[in-house]
Amino acid sequence: MKNHEDIQADLPLYALGSLDADERQAIDQHLTEGCDSCARELQTWRDVVGMVPLEIPEVAPSGLKAKLLARVRAETATSAAPAHRPRTVARRRIGWAAPFALAALALLALATYQEIGWRAERERDAQVVANLEAERTRQATVVAELQRELEAARGNLATVSAALAARENDVASLRAALANAEQSLSILQARGLSLVALKETKDAPPAAGHVLLSAPTGRALFYAFDLPQVPADKTYELWWITEKQGPVQAGLFQPDARGLGRVEATVPEDAGAIQAAAVTIEAAGGVPKPQGPMVLIGTVGSSPS
Repeated sequence: MKNHEDIQADLPLYALGSLDADERQAIDQHLTEGCDSCARELQTWRDVVGMVPLEIPEVAPSGLKAKLLARVRAETATSAAPAHRPRTVARRRIGWAAPFALAALALLALATYQEIGWRAERERDAQVVANLEAERTRQATVVAELQRELEAARGNLATVSAALAARENDVASLRAALANAEQSLSILQARGLSLVALKETKDAPPAAGHVLLSAPTGRALFYAFDLPQVPADKTYELWWITEKQGPVQAGLFQPDARGLGRVEATVPEDAGAIQAAAVTIEAAGGVPKPQGPMVLIGTVGSSPS
């Protein structure tokens, strides 16, 4: 809250109409409370303001102070006392009024320059704010563009990753196929290779199978054709029908969509000669001895290929 001295210092700007609404209200309240000295001084400032143009230019004109002083001297020269009054009275009035008017106009000029300076400062502040807003908008635009580019890059990365995964799967499939082919080739090149043909049983759907059997190396390769797929809780199981132990587990398999199944098996050493090969449908995971229906069977020949 302003005190008496602060309000008295603002009276020139009040007379000029350069104060904010809150500052003018504080002075109005002070005058309403009955401060005679401030009321008299305000009236003096209003008289001074009446001596200069009321409209303040955007930029202070050159030589403003000199023009104000010249106007004061002119006003002082025309304020001489009437003829019927003594010269001493006129001289005394001039002597008192001239310094006061000069001081008042000097303060008024100072207030005018301050108002111009404040206005220029406000314009500079407004320009700074406008520049900051423009920079903030530009930065927001840059950030939005970078985000769009990042999203596009993520989409491209996802596409490339998917393509790479597909290629890796293809490579893995090719490697597996190559490994199977190499293993099949090694069995085909084994000594004492014999071929066992398997056919469907009486009540089974049409299908076929082949076993490439190398008794000297104890290795065998089985292929099944046209076998229907079985439920997830079932599987196909290959059996060796041996001379000493009867049915012996040889491997489990699931045919693909084309009905093709494959098993790489070994020949048991202590079960005696293999007399036949068979395929049954068993529970998932297989069983020690055949329990399900037989779908393929073939007898092992005595002569090697």
